[in-house]
Amino acid sequence: MTEVSQPQQPQPPKRRRYKWLKIAAIVLVSLFALLLLLDLFIMPLYVKRGEVGVVPKVVGKQVDEAVQTLTDAGYDPIRYETQFSDKAKEGTIMRQTPEGGDETKPGRKVYLIISGGKEMVIVPNFTGLNLKDARISLVRANLELGKTELVFTDSAPSGIVFRQIPRAGEKISASRQVTLYVSQGPKTGLVVTPSLMGLTIEEAIRRITSAGLQPGQVNYEPREFGVPGTIYDQYPPPGDLISEGGGVDLFVVQDRAAPPVEE
Repeated sequence: MTEVSQPQQPQPPKRRRYKWLKIAAIVLVSLFALLLLLDLFIMPLYVKRGEVGVVPKVVGKQVDEAVQTLTDAGYDPIRYETQFSDKAKEGTIMRQTPEGGDETKPGRKVYLIISGGKEMVIVPNFTGLNLKDARISLVRANLELGKTELVFTDSAPSGIVFRQIPRAGEKISASRQVTLYVSQGPKTGLVVTPSLMGLTIEEAIRRITSAGLQPGQVNYEPREFGVPGTIYDQYPPPGDLISEGGGVDLFVVQDRAAPPVEE
């Protein structure tokens, strides 16, 4: 019996085998590159997103030093604004936001308030003004009124400023007070009673004697309102004309009286 031979299966060409090997190699290289990318770049970025740092404290430091300190710590310093200050030295950091010691993510903006030092003001000329206009001029110049001295003089009408300290044109700190000397006119035997409300006894007596008057009777009375030891009333009242050397009675807050009990 004759055997029937089976037809042989065709062998795949070598070129086809090389093609599959090439694809497999590309897949392996791509996987390796992806793993390397994850390890070197993506994972560090993901981890860094959750980092929390402590903001350095730079208050009191010079601007350049503060900026460098924050930059080195990974923050973004912003020179926000400059403000005048009588306490902080010019060119130093007065405040920062966020504050030093706060916990926040690196890369955040830190706003810096820089000291411009003491505000300096040129003193206006107040001589020739009445006291009311002089006060308005002081406010406009961002200055404060200190003492008001009432003085008899023939050089200026009554109620007019004839002298000032500091002098007009002088450059001073805005926190410094200005003393005004106000004319009471020439001595005529009559004196304008000065206002003593709110002054301490010592200040009131000094103002009375400088006006050519004498302190009269001092009365202490308990009061619900007012600062103990200060004047809450006087007689004669402010602005009255009395004889030179006359007395001015004072009414002084002794202590705060207890408020009435409501039934």
